[in-house]
Amino acid sequence: MKKFREHHILALIAWIVIVVAALIMMPNVSQLTRDKGAIKLPNDVESQIATRIEKKANDNKTVRTYIAVFNNGNQKLSADQIKDINTTIKDIHNVKGLSVRGITAPSDNAETKKQLVSKDGTTQMAMITAKANGRVAVQSKALEKQVKTSGLKTYITGSDVLNDDFSTITEQGIQKTEIIAIVFILIVLIIVFRSPIVPLASLITVGVAFITSLSIVMNLAQSFDFPISNFTQVFMVVVLFGIGTDYNILLYNTFKGNLGEGRTPVEATRRTLKYGGRTILYSGLSVLIGFTVLALAKFSFYQSAVGVAVGVAVLLPVLLTLNLFFMSTLGERLFWPTGTKGRESESRLWHTLSKWGLAQPIITIAVIVIAAIPFLFTMNQTLNFNNADELPESIPSKVGYRLIQKHYSKGMTAPSTVYIESKRTLNTQEDLAAVDDLTQYLQAEKGVKTVASVTQPGAARFPSFT
Repeated sequence: MKKFREHHILALIAWIVIVVAALIMMPNVSQLTRDKGAIKLPNDVESQIATRIEKKANDNKTVRTYIAVFNNGNQKLSADQIKDINTTIKDIHNVKGLSVRGITAPSDNAETKKQLVSKDGTTQMAMITAKANGRVAVQSKALEKQVKTSGLKTYITGSDVLNDDFSTITEQGIQKTEIIAIVFILIVLIIVFRSPIVPLASLITVGVAFITSLSIVMNLAQSFDFPISNFTQVFMVVVLFGIGTDYNILLYNTFKGNLGEGRTPVEATRRTLKYGGRTILYSGLSVLIGFTVLALAKFSFYQSAVGVAVGVAVLLPVLLTLNLFFMSTLGERLFWPTGTKGRESESRLWHTLSKWGLAQPIITIAVIVIAAIPFLFTMNQTLNFNNADELPESIPSKVGYRLIQKHYSKGMTAPSTVYIESKRTLNTQEDLAAVDDLTQYLQAEKGVKTVASVTQPGAARFPSFT
């Protein structure tokens, strides 16, 4: 018995060392998620090929496009305000830490004025292209400070800014999820065991597994491009705290029953490991295999859920070693103040429902089907992959986004770009005519508002092509 307890004391020491090491080696999760957590498509998808062409056209340097929005409410911009806007836009080149590659402003020419000034004259936009040599948040904050113009509402938006804000909101959501999960688990375990000790022991074991596995996943992502996304941490929190609590209830309930039969803490712990531990191991391995298989998916969002498999792989040994320390050391004190009276906890409700379900299986199935029918008609079938729609309306980038949608075509916030790559220069009359034909073809497509190209920079044809 002494050796048995010593074995689990060593397990406690080992997990303390592992958790401390995990915390020390934990990279900046927030920044790493922003840098490597973007959802990626397979390399052979056309949008990915276009991205490589864009990068090649920019001397293999990644660029970001920001949109500066100047708005005067419901009032038309005055001549003095337009002059102030033009001065502000010119000064963007002087923003410290921002390598501006180009700015498309209303004052450039008649065609850009037509596209970037709203029809009601209340709003103007400027497209800013900059090297991606810093964090989006840092660049956008610098631009926000620069574009402030007296008497006007100014915003910096664009797909990169919106996605970065989405990552920030997701991170805040994760923190709330963790708090809610902990509170909910504490309440459930206190109700089940009527003791404050078991919930704390359960949270410690699951917390150890979560911190350790999160550090492993993030270090793998940093060094070996392990797939992650904005939702990897959410997946890990929900699954690990969910199944971890479920497995702990099984373990502690089994342990309580063994103690109630008069066994010593060490004997009860051994029997719990023999029977409850085996059940947990088999169940956990099925979850582990299920999430590991997602590594075969081509879509990076699904691949990022493989981090849960790492979490489960860590959770199982934690539950089957660290829990044994608490059981063999604390014994009946784990269930203070109620003790082990009543042996294993039973639920009269579930006992009655199970008994009735076995006696009347057809009626049970019919009731379940009838209860599920309303959800078939109320379930929202519309899929939406626009991160901007998930942002609160009060965020500046979202306000700017809404202004563009209100005063321009909705596609102005993230226009689609068609890239044409050739081994030779496309500057002949024949090549330009082909580009113009493609432009007209796209203009005729349903849902397309405007198309700008080398032959129609302002969505209007050059005289030589009319």
